[in-house]
Amino acid sequence: MKLSFKINLLFTVIVTGILLGMTILMFNLSRSNVHQDFRQRLKTRAARAAFLYSLFRNDTTNLLKSLDANTPPTLVNKSITIYNPDYTVLYEFHDVNVGELQADTTWLFNGKKNGEYFFSRNEKEIYVYYSDNNNFPVIVMVAAENIAGKEYISNLKKIFIFYFPVAVLVTLIAGYLFSRTIIQPVRETISDVKLITSQNLSHRLYTGKRKDELAELNETFNDLLNRLEESFAMEKRFISNASHELSTPLTSISSQIQVALLQDRTTAEYQQVLASVLKDVQGLHFLTRNLLEIAKAGTHGAISLEKVRLDEILIKAHSEVLRQNDGYKIELAFPELPEDENECLVFGNIHLLHSAFKNIMENGCKYSPDKKTSIRLQFKGNESEIIFSNKSGFISSEEIERFFEPFYRGSNSESKPGVGLGLTLARRIIGLHKGSLVIQSVYDMGTIITVLLPTLKK
Repeated sequence: MKLSFKINLLFTVIVTGILLGMTILMFNLSRSNVHQDFRQRLKTRAARAAFLYSLFRNDTTNLLKSLDANTPPTLVNKSITIYNPDYTVLYEFHDVNVGELQADTTWLFNGKKNGEYFFSRNEKEIYVYYSDNNNFPVIVMVAAENIAGKEYISNLKKIFIFYFPVAVLVTLIAGYLFSRTIIQPVRETISDVKLITSQNLSHRLYTGKRKDELAELNETFNDLLNRLEESFAMEKRFISNASHELSTPLTSISSQIQVALLQDRTTAEYQQVLASVLKDVQGLHFLTRNLLEIAKAGTHGAISLEKVRLDEILIKAHSEVLRQNDGYKIELAFPELPEDENECLVFGNIHLLHSAFKNIMENGCKYSPDKKTSIRLQFKGNESEIIFSNKSGFISSEEIERFFEPFYRGSNSESKPGVGLGLTLARRIIGLHKGSLVIQSVYDMGTIITVLLPTLKK
């Protein structure tokens, strides 16, 4: 079932329910008002007859009949009968062609007992009224047919029966137009989405000047498309750069071997070729390992996580960097270790965190004129803060943001070894651990890398 049909159906059901409820309410109120109005006329006629009879008594019999006969016809087919408390008829009047109404003593008794008594009998409304005007008690019974009221109720019923289906039909048409208006932006969104493919990620959904939820949904889609387009572009650049970086050492190795095989060489020459090939193979191995670590860091569910101490990982990475790189200097500072051991622990992968910290340390020493990096570990309750700083030259904010692109190397890295994957890998690993990595460059002071990681402290 399409959404437009559902909206139309729901709209029709709700409006029809409201119309039906209002129709029933209006009909019942109208019928009640008609009955109340007619009964009030019966009461007025009975009270007037009782008053006149008690005032003039038997001398007014002919006068009363004359008045009842010539009164405007507010009551149709009426009968008026006056009784004394013993239920003896004192006066009676009947319209032309209206027979005598035989009163039941039960009616008169109820009227005398309660002061008044309403009931219906044989299409007539009957009102029994007990009066004691001028100390002259009488019982008055007035009966009449509410022909005008019945006709009004009948006409009202016909109107409702005729116009209610028309109202439902109008509601259906209005609901159809309403649902089309509501669904039109959704259809436009569907049409726009169908134009988006992996080869055409630049297309964006139309938001217009609307400020409703559909416009917000389209804006959310556009934000998603922006991220997807950026991810696809980064993936293409990554594949292109990776292919280039992998093919360069392979080409070098292949060329050196081919040249060596063109003619016989001395032992020293073969050793020189092998040493050069070994260097290229080591570089290839280093590049391949970094690519695998980046792929692993991007797979959240494929790594094992456990409780690890940040200070121990930093000490281990510090020792390994100094052992593998002569001339590098790294200063570690742990100003104050917390008493709660959970503040020193993070839930993570020791090998990935070790790789991230090692890359940051190596980059800090590599690009600092004095080959020195300072590291400060601070604990802030729910977070651990690790600050890496060196004395490298000033770096613009635009270039800092590009440091996290795979294979990007800064303007001061021409003579430095590396493939431009260290910070990319480090940021992915830190993000995998629900942390953050921020780089700041301060003029005449150097570069500061701040890593924040959540601790196990609750």
